[in-house]
Amino acid sequence: MDSTPESRWEFDQEIDAYKEGSVRSYSYDLPNHWSEADVEIYLEELYLHAKLAALTPPQGYPNAPRYYSPERLEFIYNKHKLDSKLDPRIPAIYRANFPEELRAKIRAII
Repeated sequence: MDSTPESRWEFDQEIDAYKEGSVRSYSYDLPNHWSEADVEIYLEELYLHAKLAALTPPQGYPNAPRYYSPERLEFIYNKHKLDSKLDPRIPAIYRANFPEELRAKIRAII
C-alpha cells in the first residue's frame, strides 16, 4: 500500500495526538491520601520520565534521526518554525554546522 498525502497527514495527526496524550503534568498537587512511599515512587517515576523525554527524539530511541513527511515539512515551513541550520531537506554534509575535517574525509572517500 502506497502512502498518500492524506494518509501521511493523518499519521502525523495521530502521532501528535499520541504525544499530547502521553504527556504527564508536573504542575498538579499530589493527593493527600497517598502514603510517603507512594509519593516517593511517583516522584521518582516523574523524574525518570522527564530524563527519558529529554533524551528521546520523536522516533522513540536515543540518537534517532528525525524524519518528516513532505506535508509535515510544508506545515512547519508555513508556521515559520523551520530552523535553517537543522533543515531536514538539506543533507547533513551540506549544512553550515557540519565539521569541515569530516566533510573533507567524506569527500576524499567519494
